[in-house]
Amino acid sequence: MTDMGPFPLLNLSPIGEDTTVKLSVIGMTILSMGAGTVAEKQHYRLHGSIPIPDSPNLEALAMSFTVAPTQTDDIRIDQHGRESTIWLLFNSKDRDRIFLQHATIEKALKEEIQTIYIEDNLTDPTIMERILKRIKEISSVDIPVEPEKPYYIPERGGLEFFTINAEGELITLKPSDDFTIHPILIIINGVIKRILLIKLNDSAPQRLMFLAGRTATNLNSNRFKNEFTIRDVTDPIEREMILEKIGTIQKIGV
Repeated sequence: MTDMGPFPLLNLSPIGEDTTVKLSVIGMTILSMGAGTVAEKQHYRLHGSIPIPDSPNLEALAMSFTVAPTQTDDIRIDQHGRESTIWLLFNSKDRDRIFLQHATIEKALKEEIQTIYIEDNLTDPTIMERILKRIKEISSVDIPVEPEKPYYIPERGGLEFFTINAEGELITLKPSDDFTIHPILIIINGVIKRILLIKLNDSAPQRLMFLAGRTATNLNSNRFKNEFTIRDVTDPIEREMILEKIGTIQKIGV
């Protein structure tokens, strides 16, 4: 990430520059949306899969970390390091095999990232090609699944938006919709496994939030096998930040 926001520094994939820029912005927006405090950002964990903009047959895994900045005027970056992310792209047809290797890929990528100390390392193709070679070697191996131990393959990640009516029935919203006209917004962040409940209208009856919570619990149980965390977003500052991030995605138009 640059001081101005997410921006791709090195691209070893077949996707074009416009798509990498969109992935940087949208991907980092998804990774941070609903993460809560800095301690919850979960650096050095493999997240995904994330849809690739303009590429329906591609998905990505992502791991975020920090490096020492080469140069910055931002005191926060100077003190805490530059937020960075490595994206691993793969064909959607291979997702089952990739997720069977998820833990092994995560361990290997974490080991490799811990050798990246400074910002200049991020643009060194030798370092990145070495990492890519190791991950390719891991992901190319087929692992049989034991029939008695079915492996849960998470759904393709990203953001989904919903609201509810007065009876608590779920209503799907499009990313381009004006969410602010609804009293309640439910966001599913499939990448960091969060379901966010946001009260957009402070005068909305508390009964609606209760119904939204019950709906979210049912979603988590029936669809996500209780693998997601449900959060009530009560802080007005965080609420505004989330709406701002949604606005960023709406401007990109994907």
